[in-house]
Parts: sequence; C-alpha cells; structure tokens
Amino acid sequence: MNLRIISELCEIEIGFYLDYYNDRIKSYKEFTEKLESERKNIINKVYDLLEENYNENEIISAIKSQGVFYKESPEYFGEDDDSSNYPSGYYETKKKNKYSFHERCGHTLTLVKKFFKVKKSVKAEISLRDKLSEEGIRELIVSHIDASKNKKSKHKKNKKSKRKKRSRKSKGWTKRRRSNNR
Repeated sequence: MNLRIISELCEIEIGFYLDYYNDRIKSYKEFTEKLESERKNIINKVYDLLEENYNENEIISAIKSQGVFYKESPEYFGEDDDSSNYPSGYYETKKKNKYSFHERCGHTLTLVKKFFKVKKSVKAEISLRDKLSEEGIRELIVSHIDASKNKKSKHKKNKKSKRKKRSRKSKGWTKRRRSNNR
C-alpha cells in the first residue's frame, strides 16, 4: 500500500483539525468549510491510489489504520508518553470540544466511502442506459406494465379476503362460536 498517498489523504483533515483546535481556525464552521473545499483534492488522491491498482477495501482499510495511528500518536492526538520529540499536547489540553470523529480521519473515510458508493451507482446507471438502448425501451416498459398488473390483481384478492375475515369477526363468527353452534 502506498502509505505516502494515504497519509497525504488523511493529513488534510488532521491538519485542519489541529489548526481548529489550536485556534488557527476560529470556528468549527470555518473548519468544516475548509475541509469541504478540499473534497476534490481528496478524491484526486483516491484516484491516484486506484491508478496504482489498489481496490476499495484496501484503501478504506488503510485510511482506518492511519486514523488509528493518528489517534494513538503523541504528535497528533495521543497521550504524551515521552516517546516523541514533538508532542502536540492535544491529549492533555482542554481548549475546545474534542471530536474523535476527526481524530480518526472520519470525514475523509466517510467521503471515500461515499465516493465508492456513487462510483458504483454511476457505473450501474451507465450500464443500464447501454442495456436500454440495446433492448429497446418499448419492450422494457411493456414488461414492467405487465408485471405491475399482476401485482395489483394479487393485491386486490388479498384485500377482499381480509375484508371477509373482518366482517365475519364483526358478526361474531369466530372458530369458537362456530363450534358451539354445531
């Protein structure tokens, strides 16, 4: 796995989050706006990974493990255990509300998952368009109409039998009553 691209991908969110926490970005809203403005850059880095023949699961797994690294590392969000020359002090301070979602690259992970989901749906839509032009739209519409007619007729039959059962109950026709009358 190309860890350089994964760390670049995650450090966009991590850098902005540390800037927000250390008052270089004044408000949470401004932080989220800056993060959203980097959406295209994040997607481009995902495409770089795809071009290097990494698949969806590998990319998502790498982002998750990178998030764990940031969460535990004293340079970022972990407790200062004297193992680092440059601890961030984040773990020990209480300047602002802490968002563990961003500590673990949550926004980046969510965006990448959404990217893959949308990519799949776009591929399916394009595939369906190609299929429609091959088969012909008329035949497809007719088959859907026929299928919906069958569903409606079954639905009506079920409604009628339910009505009969309700009317029998309202008239006192229960299994116990029938057996007493015989």
